[in-house]
Amino acid sequence: MTNMNEILTAAQSLPASERAQLIATLWDSVSPNDWVPPDSQWIAEANRRSDAYDAGEMTGSPWAEVRERARREAGLDG
Repeated sequence: MTNMNEILTAAQSLPASERAQLIATLWDSVSPNDWVPPDSQWIAEANRRSDAYDAGEMTGSPWAEVRERARREAGLDG
């Protein structure tokens, strides 16, 4: 039987576009009932950012820009 480390090593050798496709496929295969809830530090950071946004101390970006920047930084778009 193949273990997780062997699968991870094989997945890391895939081209970036196939790794992204694998991530999406795996994500879709996990039931929301099995998601691990965020820890208290994550919740505190989310609240801090929300408060800063509400106070006008930071701005947001449209999803299309965020997605494009994330794909570029991950090496998924040329």
